[in-house]
Amino acid sequence: MNNLEETLLNIGFSWQFSMLIPFIIIFVFGFFISFLFSKIIKSKPLRFSISFVIGILFSGAYFAFYPIYISDLDNEFRIENHISNNKQNEAFLEVLVLPDCPHCIYSTDLVKKLALRNTDAKIVYKIVSRDGYGGGIEEKLKKEGMKYSHSAYDAYIKTLAKGSFPSFVFHEKGSKNVQIWNNNTFGSKALDDIESKLKID
Repeated sequence: MNNLEETLLNIGFSWQFSMLIPFIIIFVFGFFISFLFSKIIKSKPLRFSISFVIGILFSGAYFAFYPIYISDLDNEFRIENHISNNKQNEAFLEVLVLPDCPHCIYSTDLVKKLALRNTDAKIVYKIVSRDGYGGGIEEKLKKEGMKYSHSAYDAYIKTLAKGSFPSFVFHEKGSKNVQIWNNNTFGSKALDDIESKLKID
């Protein structure tokens, strides 16, 4: 997330709106700048059309640096039935990672923001390895002060991750079913979904 998106998030906007509103702001800025500097064009419809195109170009340039992905527009997850290992019967997010997976390490930045917005939420990383090796992800989690545990690559992990790391697994309170996102489907829509359920539970 960039500074503008983080500012919007910090003042209370949802994850998705924090991603989308900057495009509107940049478009309006481009439109009015163009409209002010195109006074030489007497035809208002033409002036408006040119300003609209300039606004689109401004927001397009922003998109080139900060693109919106499908995961920011659609909440794509899969459900595994009757598998939740939720002994405390509470809502929590479990992030399945590999020790030196760069995408796994990068995920901590986003998950840390989620944790700061939901200070009472239970969020746990599970480092999957055969011998308890933690690698770069363990170093990052220690540095960020985030909870984690180690796990073997057992049948439970295989069912949840299906070979995709990081995998984000949400355990809903009172349910044995879990929602699972892989790295490509975990975006602002998923974060809004998880956050809403954490607040309810």
